[in-house]
Amino acid sequence: MKKLIIPLILFITHLTSAQIEKTSDTLEIWTLFSIGNFVNQNAERIVEKKWPFKIKGVAGDAFVEDLIDSVEIHNNKVWNYLDAHGYSESKKVFKSDLLAEINRIKKAVQISDADKRIMDLFEKWRKSERQNYTQLNKLSDIKYEFVLYSFDINKLDEGQRFELKYITDLENERITILK
Repeated sequence: MKKLIIPLILFITHLTSAQIEKTSDTLEIWTLFSIGNFVNQNAERIVEKKWPFKIKGVAGDAFVEDLIDSVEIHNNKVWNYLDAHGYSESKKVFKSDLLAEINRIKKAVQISDADKRIMDLFEKWRKSERQNYTQLNKLSDIKYEFVLYSFDINKLDEGQRFELKYITDLENERITILK
């Protein structure tokens, strides 16, 4: 009887610890980001959806060098965990996905910045001293939706005002105004 109980206890302990490991914490990849980097922040948000982890910025524009080492150590544990659980070369694939997304978003922004209607809107905001907020949505690998809002920094209680919604087509290098 003793011989049967011990393996049973070990089996139950293993199942319990495996369940706790799965639910106790979410995986996080830490980044050292630059505050206000529209392209990188959106690329990380988009690419993150394809992975079983969250991306968390742990430092702003200034940080101590020791932080780089601790970020790398932490992230390597996550990459090793992923590689041991069905992923292959997760770090390399993630970096490739992220770089591709960064390049697509940069191109979408360049197309947007070259459009006279967009340039005129930003100039109008500059003259009226309004701040802008841009929401970016990925529709496909060649199309991104931009939703532009503005707000008066001195009258924050008025909230933001919708200004423009458009789609940037990377393949045709064209903008389609929606609203």
